[in-house]
Amino acid sequence: MARTRRSLMSIAAGAVAAAVAFGVGGAIAQDGVQAGSAPEALLDRLADLEPDLPGDIAPTGVTLDAETSFGVFDGDLTSQRAVLDTLEPELRTLFIDADDADSEAAGAVALIAQGWLDVWSGSAAMGAAESNDLAFPLTATDDLGVNAGADVLRGSTETGLQLILQGQARHLEGYDLLRDLNAAEPPVQALFDDRARQARSFDEEVRPELVTALSEPSPSILVPADRFVTDAPGVRSRATSMSLICVDRERYETAMELPEGEREVALADAEVVRDDCEPDAAFESADS
Repeated sequence: MARTRRSLMSIAAGAVAAAVAFGVGGAIAQDGVQAGSAPEALLDRLADLEPDLPGDIAPTGVTLDAETSFGVFDGDLTSQRAVLDTLEPELRTLFIDADDADSEAAGAVALIAQGWLDVWSGSAAMGAAESNDLAFPLTATDDLGVNAGADVLRGSTETGLQLILQGQARHLEGYDLLRDLNAAEPPVQALFDDRARQARSFDEEVRPELVTALSEPSPSILVPADRFVTDAPGVRSRATSMSLICVDRERYETAMELPEGEREVALADAEVVRDDCEPDAAFESADS
């Protein structure tokens, strides 16, 4: 699994310097693995954080207005940010340690911790936009009809929303991997499995709505699976028969760059279930 530090490299360096300053170098085990960085320890550290982490990650949905180009987001982003403020140091340390470790479980934990840090940053940006100039009505005008209300910090909202979507994508990958590995003790594994289900539900039901609010292309796309194949010879013509599958847009674009022999397998692996398109949808047109 490819993982990158990106902007957290400087923080990692700071963490190392702090460790030296406080004399914790003795916590390095003889085999060279830092205490708390073994796969089992990383899973335990994540499990210890789980009860305190937000349950349903806001926004949990959006109400779109046909007369505007934006929407009203559901969920308490301010409280979410406050909770993650208290857990951010532990999440950051967990990410650094998991990113340094070399195992599938460590890779999953790194993705999950980094996802929570994305949600933390995104919640701050969206919360700042929501609390901007609350004393002023958004639709207020003066006697001359000039807008006198609060400015909508749309850029801050969009940045925050993109970060939360990114964090949720990391959660989907990370918690799914932990579910497949099934490496934790049963009570702990149950926590991870619940998170995997939550991440999957978000991806299927909420992500398409939030992406629509951002006026971005849908995360899914319908592609032909079968063409000129009919299940009713003599009744339904081959020329008007086509079945479609719903696939992730990014993975579709990647699959289309592969040689033709590998493309079908990649498209099958990219199949998703999302509200923005129906999997295995049948499409018939007299003009096909």
